[in-house]
Amino acid sequence: MTRSVKCAVMIGIACGAWAQAASASEPDRVSAREELKFTLSAEHPFEVPEETAPMYGVLPGPETEKAALRFSFTTFTNFVNVGRKRYNFTMVGTDPSQRNARNAVIPVLIIPVRAFFDDGTTLDATAPDACAGGVAPATLVEQSPILQGADYGDGIRQYVEEFRRVEFWAFTGAPGGRNPNYSVSIAHSWGPTAVITFHGFPTQATPCGKRGLVDWKSWDAFVQHTVFPLLHGVGAGSPSALVLFLFSNVEFYNSSQSNCCILGYHSWFNFHGLQTYGVAEYDTNQKYNSVTDVSVLSHEIGEWYDDPQGTNATPPWGHIGQVSGCQGNLEVGDPLSGHFFLPITMPNGVTYNPQELAFFSWFFDEIPSLGFNGWYSGLGTFRSPAAPCH
Repeated sequence: MTRSVKCAVMIGIACGAWAQAASASEPDRVSAREELKFTLSAEHPFEVPEETAPMYGVLPGPETEKAALRFSFTTFTNFVNVGRKRYNFTMVGTDPSQRNARNAVIPVLIIPVRAFFDDGTTLDATAPDACAGGVAPATLVEQSPILQGADYGDGIRQYVEEFRRVEFWAFTGAPGGRNPNYSVSIAHSWGPTAVITFHGFPTQATPCGKRGLVDWKSWDAFVQHTVFPLLHGVGAGSPSALVLFLFSNVEFYNSSQSNCCILGYHSWFNFHGLQTYGVAEYDTNQKYNSVTDVSVLSHEIGEWYDDPQGTNATPPWGHIGQVSGCQGNLEVGDPLSGHFFLPITMPNGVTYNPQELAFFSWFFDEIPSLGFNGWYSGLGTFRSPAAPCH
């Protein structure tokens, strides 16, 4: 059944020593800032699916506009040959294979979401969450290793900043490496809270609290055509930054109840330039054993680092992680969906569980691997390149 959507909008006003986290009051300033209020209504109400599995997505932007647009933050383009085929790729940051590559700091704007559902359920990233020890998800994200530094034995770094170093360890950390101080980090800021009423979309009881369920494609169209214009109108969001929508326990159908649930995704579109954005939930509902706290955020930010447009092609790989068939893109989280990295305890006393991510060399059949210790993933789950997929 095809479902159309009606939208209304109005504006209202590892181990070792850890770095000191930023002030816990940072997300509190979000609530004092302007709020953007929206309503997203399903033409035909959705129902709760009978079976669900955690998934992640990518929505490549309009191919017809790709060549005409350029990134407004630091990226590099290179290529690798696999057999007789050349694969071009573009990544966030500077090229670790080039001697004396300068360090890069990439802006990320976080938009926390307060979601209302028809049954009275509120899932608010800025409010205390009983399933998270009474702390707001936005505060927990602010103090997490995704945004703050931790010591992985390689200096104090953010989690995905460290991932980039270890996936290209031959250039960044190995003896004689070309760029021993190489870094691609993110500088985050908090935007206005998006207050969204979801009409016709269900909630579901979980082991702790509830989760909300929203149609993915309807939401994505809503983001591009309704939310971004309002963000731009209040001076928030621009192609110079990744815009990241932070949900608390809200997940997405992929067009039907039988294809659920997407916990996060990343994409881009032409909005005053090449605008990249991502969506991720901070998970506290205990629905899945393989998902918790920042695992979704680490998945999506890691994939944006290595595949910011979702169009970096690779040799076909698959039948692993969340991928049941064959896939051919540089999505570093998908083959290890459900695999946690080492737990990381931060100064706030919270232990976080980012996801393990696959290295560049795993996708492109590189022997030996450019990665740390000759591995093909962050924790060494992969010790050889991806098997060919047919």
